[in-house]
Amino acid sequence: MIVYPTATSDLLLLTAEGAISHHDPAVQDKSNRSVFNRQKQFLAVEVTTRFADTERMALVAQAHPVPVDIADILEGIEFPEFLAVVLLKTFMDIYNSMDGVGLFSGMERYEYLMTRARSAAIPSRTLRAWWDRLCRELHVGIHGSAWDVALYDLLSVPLGTQQATLRSLCSSTLSNVALARLWHSTSKLESEAYAQAAGQMAMVQPKRTLSFADAGTVAQGAIEAEVPAVSGNTMRHQFVREPGWYHLLCELGLSAAMPGKGPMPPGVEALFYNGGNIEAGAKALSGAHGLAWQIRGLYPLLDLLGGVTDTFDLGESALQVAAWLVCAENRPALVGTGAYDLPMAQVSVYDMLDDVTQTRQASPQGIGQMIQSFEVLSPGVQIMLRLTCRPQTSELTRGALIAAVRYALDNDPTIGGVARVGFGRCAGTWLSDDAAHDGLCQGYEDYLRNHTERLVAGLMDGTLGTGKQVLT
Repeated sequence: MIVYPTATSDLLLLTAEGAISHHDPAVQDKSNRSVFNRQKQFLAVEVTTRFADTERMALVAQAHPVPVDIADILEGIEFPEFLAVVLLKTFMDIYNSMDGVGLFSGMERYEYLMTRARSAAIPSRTLRAWWDRLCRELHVGIHGSAWDVALYDLLSVPLGTQQATLRSLCSSTLSNVALARLWHSTSKLESEAYAQAAGQMAMVQPKRTLSFADAGTVAQGAIEAEVPAVSGNTMRHQFVREPGWYHLLCELGLSAAMPGKGPMPPGVEALFYNGGNIEAGAKALSGAHGLAWQIRGLYPLLDLLGGVTDTFDLGESALQVAAWLVCAENRPALVGTGAYDLPMAQVSVYDMLDDVTQTRQASPQGIGQMIQSFEVLSPGVQIMLRLTCRPQTSELTRGALIAAVRYALDNDPTIGGVARVGFGRCAGTWLSDDAAHDGLCQGYEDYLRNHTERLVAGLMDGTLGTGKQVLT
């Protein structure tokens, strides 16, 4: 009989009991609003062959003639791009008063319009759904009745043209908004009152009606999108590495201390808590490979997660962590799991987002007040974690994984940040067969109790049981 080792995976479903805050570290603007972490992803879209015919395109073009000064800029674009620009200009015509409306106000109104126009287009399958989302995300009310006919003529083009327009709103948002703003600003100068207030000369320009000969082609089957996502790295730390370290300390009868403030070398704490750092210019000890495997054998948690000593790497971790929000955008990745059939798997992730505004109270002297806003995932959203141990992972190492996750769920089941004010708390349920979990966890904890003296000594002297100083 030949035995082929295989990887083992455990599926954990987390359900948010409060809103989840998980800011995007790549967004560093000057505003006081933080967006939820996002990741580039390709999303499948419906493909249809129903496009606007030449007559319908001509009617739209005649209803929206272009000032001659900017006609050359718009000349040559395809009809779906033209329609995207017209829709954005129409939004500006309706809501761009002096002070603006909702979030479409102030100096950053066009920045908000650009980001919301794109995020509203990604989950929408029709232009009407996009318009509703855009208005909702920018906190503007219903338009005046005088706009009804003009607006719904644009929103009711054939479905193929709508989807091509939505793709343009996704992929060319910046240029579309810029063109719409130029057109909108040029048209406003036709108003004597506006021109006088702006210190410019009023000018009524002749118009040119563009023409579009191409009725459209079959839509592509995927779009590129920035999809809200929970970082696997964050989940690995919050549900495995940190709780695994605290669990180890509890089982060995130790207590964590601030680095350098307790009997344990700070390098030891860093290794378990965040993976540690190799000292600058350090040379690996002789026999480093053997020392690494000796350490991994003595401390199953380090075999699970890996890390580095002062001078060498312990090698690749046995654990791989993948995290998916349970939503319509991620549903293909959930096939074959219990999360695929959950109600949340049919809901767009963009419908799960909400905005939160918090105020830091000023002192009695009026000092220190601060207002900040940030995106959150609403309570009730779900996250599926796939915790995979590579082939030939020992039962002790798998036991360290189960013990860490159980400790996290029992003591600090939070996702993301701002837990200090109630964000991120969740409940966990195993989706995979957990019949073996009790035995694995018990086996690991028995090992820790039976080898406490040696394990503690290796932590305190920085040798990790190797007889050589590997951490300081």
